[in-house]
Amino acid sequence: MADRKRVLLVDDDVDFSASVRKILERGLGVEIDVAYDGVEGGAKVAANPPDLIVLDVMMPNKDGYKLCAELKADERFKAIPVILLTAVADHIPTTTYSQYDGMATEAEEYVPKPVEPEELLRIVKRFLG
Repeated sequence: MADRKRVLLVDDDVDFSASVRKILERGLGVEIDVAYDGVEGGAKVAANPPDLIVLDVMMPNKDGYKLCAELKADERFKAIPVILLTAVADHIPTTTYSQYDGMATEAEEYVPKPVEPEELLRIVKRFLG
């Protein structure tokens, strides 16, 4: 099916990525590509831009905030919707990341983990049209 939407999921948690992949493929029938850090995610966007990016924040090599900023600064990719899906929250004292930082990015949506599958499907569907 040529008009099938493509989503790039960038998250270093293999088990979580598998769960999200299954939810989106079954719930929306979208094609999912997975990257496990920000460097790999950026390379996959450059090689084959997706229709939507679901992006974790705390990852090795390049975090989600940095990747989001790079993509939104690039004319080729800035129109791709980015959903930050992350465990970063104000109540986590052991991280230098903050929920405020995430909401200050140019990402279209900031969704804290854990998220109910139905809520994730609703959000992704909204941006895929």
